[in-house]
Amino acid sequence: MPNSPLIVVGASAGGLDALAAVLEGVSPDIGAAILAVIHIGAFDVQLPKFFGNRSPLPVHYAEEGERIERGVMYLAPPDRHLLVDDGRLLLARGPRENHTRPAVDPLFRTAAEYYGPLVIGVVLSGYLSDGTAGLWEIKRRGGVAIVQAPDEAAAQSMPKSAVQHVDVDYCLRVKDIGPLLNTLAAAAVKKAPVPAVPTGGREMTHTSEKPIAFTCPECGGAVRKSTMGSYSQFRCHIGHTFGIPELGEGQFDLLEESLETALRVLNERREFCKEAAADARRAKENTLAKAWDDAAEEAETRFNELTKFVETDWKRPEGESPSNGRSIRRAGSFPGAGVME
Repeated sequence: MPNSPLIVVGASAGGLDALAAVLEGVSPDIGAAILAVIHIGAFDVQLPKFFGNRSPLPVHYAEEGERIERGVMYLAPPDRHLLVDDGRLLLARGPRENHTRPAVDPLFRTAAEYYGPLVIGVVLSGYLSDGTAGLWEIKRRGGVAIVQAPDEAAAQSMPKSAVQHVDVDYCLRVKDIGPLLNTLAAAAVKKAPVPAVPTGGREMTHTSEKPIAFTCPECGGAVRKSTMGSYSQFRCHIGHTFGIPELGEGQFDLLEESLETALRVLNERREFCKEAAADARRAKENTLAKAWDDAAEEAETRFNELTKFVETDWKRPEGESPSNGRSIRRAGSFPGAGVME
């Protein structure tokens, strides 16, 4: 069983500055390791370099099989889920969760499984609801739940969701989270660990599942619903996992893609019909040419009608969305990721 606490952090949009501010208050002698997931997708945005000058601890991308050492900060690398398995780090290119890989929930879940009450979970700024289910699991196993005050976060959805669905222990501004981590890490070693029930490290389990009449927006597979307290998740047989806002965004993306495809095909049909009409005229087949002209006009009419339909605003009860109006997945997982040099 682990004999030192583990701090796990999840963030997305706005999370770079938030985590940097947290680290300003962390002691270099803190008796815990820090594992962090930031929604970077497959982009290598050089997070170790970004945090290297801001962290009091040595920081690097996690490596497969690496043993967790206190006083070190490990980051989820691009396009890999970061997991915890019996005191070691695992990297998995498993199904995306909440439209992203790496995702926060897999780290939080597996950390809670093996570290129980020694886990301290922190949810910072970000869109949608990744981290809520994992933080709920941390609390269920006796760990501590910390959330950045939503009114301070650049993107409020992730911390708001966590506060709504999890009985959090602390909801603080980032400048106060670092000193708190020092105190909690010192106190956590006095807790009695809860024996883990190994699941092989890479398994991602849920409870109270029942099939529903939705399909996965990632792969089209059947989806099952699971409930953790007041928080609901949807998981397909492949393993793609969504909270309610993420599934809503995924459905919207599919709808938008379908409509854009229809516009493209209508535009191509209009031009094709015009070409066919011209060929018929050159062949002196005026009746056929008229028929192709009518078909081209019909395609143009429907193209214009569909354009107006697509450009009309949609109701978005999912909550905040990235500034470009696309979901996390289509925005490249971390809006603004390219600014990190």
